[in-house]
Amino acid sequence: MDNVRSGERSIKISDEVLCRVASLALRDVEGVAHPAAAGMFSQPVTIENLGGAIAVNIRVVLKSGYRAVTVAKQIQQTVKQSVQDMTGVTAVNVNVEVSGVEFDA
Repeated sequence: MDNVRSGERSIKISDEVLCRVASLALRDVEGVAHPAAAGMFSQPVTIENLGGAIAVNIRVVLKSGYRAVTVAKQIQQTVKQSVQDMTGVTAVNVNVEVSGVEFDA
């Protein structure tokens, strides 16, 4: 959990909530088909607590016809901004792993 201070008050935000915010932000990025299916022991979005800030790790599947580097950069910017705006927690790193490409049927 992360502590967010606002004046004299402090709230705790669970890693689960931070993961959900990051997952929802993916909907705003053109070229993302969906978060990658979770493996047996891993989730498509994970959070690492860095002592007041976080690192977000995201695995995604892209739509065909999009450049992976361009989409990954957009994911980084969008997730970082969404986490900051919605929770007040600073995401210092957003690591993106492209796990596959979804082709049109």
